[in-house]
Amino acid sequence: MIDTNLLAVDCAKELDNKHIVNPFYRNSKGTVQLFHGDCLMLLKNYPDSSVDMIFADPPYFGNQSGLIMKRTDGHADSFNTQKAQWAYSKTLGDQFDFHFAWLREAKRILKTGATIWVTGTYHSIGVVNVVLQDLEFKILNDIILHKRNAPPNFTGSCFRAVTETMLWAKKDCYGKTKFNYSLMKSINGGTQMKSLWEYWAEKNGFRHPATKQPIILEYAILAGSNKNDLILDPFAGSGTTGFVANGLGRRCILIEKELSYCELIKERLEGKYGEFRRKTKTEGQV
Repeated sequence: MIDTNLLAVDCAKELDNKHIVNPFYRNSKGTVQLFHGDCLMLLKNYPDSSVDMIFADPPYFGNQSGLIMKRTDGHADSFNTQKAQWAYSKTLGDQFDFHFAWLREAKRILKTGATIWVTGTYHSIGVVNVVLQDLEFKILNDIILHKRNAPPNFTGSCFRAVTETMLWAKKDCYGKTKFNYSLMKSINGGTQMKSLWEYWAEKNGFRHPATKQPIILEYAILAGSNKNDLILDPFAGSGTTGFVANGLGRRCILIEKELSYCELIKERLEGKYGEFRRKTKTEGQV
C-alpha cells in the first residue's frame, strides 16, 4: 500500500510493509506527493473515503494517422498526431474497460459529497459519461472548455476544434455536494457562473503534448475543494493539478506513468518554470 501522511485518515492499520510504495517526489512541506506508476494499480492502495476531490485528464485515445503536420498557431513548429503511445486509439470495448477500472477505484476513495472532474474530447468523453452513469455517479454538469486561441484544423478536412468537455460528477446521490457556489459567483463578478469556461492558452517553457491550463484547474479546485483538502490526479501529465493545488493551499497526490513526465513535474513544483500566481479574483479583491 501507499505510505502517505497526506491522507486525512489514520492508515497505520491498513499499511502492509511488504507493499509500501515510496513517492517519486515529495515537496519540502509534504503537501504534494508524486508517485511514478500505473494508476490502475496504485489507486487500489488508497483507503475508502479518503480523498476530497479528484481531477482527471485521462488519455483521449484519438491519435490515428501518425502524421507530422506544420503548425501556424505560434505554439510549436509542428504537431505529431502520434505524440505518445498512451494517446493511441483503442477499441470501444477497451476504452470502456479502462475507464471503468480507474473510475470504480476513484468512486471508492472519494468522500461522501466529494466530486470528480474528468476532461475529454469527442474521442472519449462519451464513453466516460456512460461509465460514470454505469457506476452510479451523479453527473452535475458538462462544462465546455473553450480555448479562444485553439490551433486551426491543419488539413481543412473538418471544422476547427476549439472545445473540450469536462464532466463534473458527485460520488453518488448521498450527502451535500461540496461546491463553493458563492465563491465562484464572486469570482465571476457577482453573477452565477456558467458551464462555459472560456480561456486563452498560455505558452510554457516545457514540452508536454496535453498540458491543461492553470486557469481551468484553478476554477475546478476553488469550486470543489477547501484549503487543506486532499486532491488526487491519477493522470498527472505535466503536473498542473499539483502546481495549482499547492498554490491554493491544498494537499495533492499525483500519479504519473511516464518517468520523463515525473521529472518534469518535479522541476515544475520546484519552480523551474515559474512560481504559482493566482489568476482569479473575488469581488472587491485588488
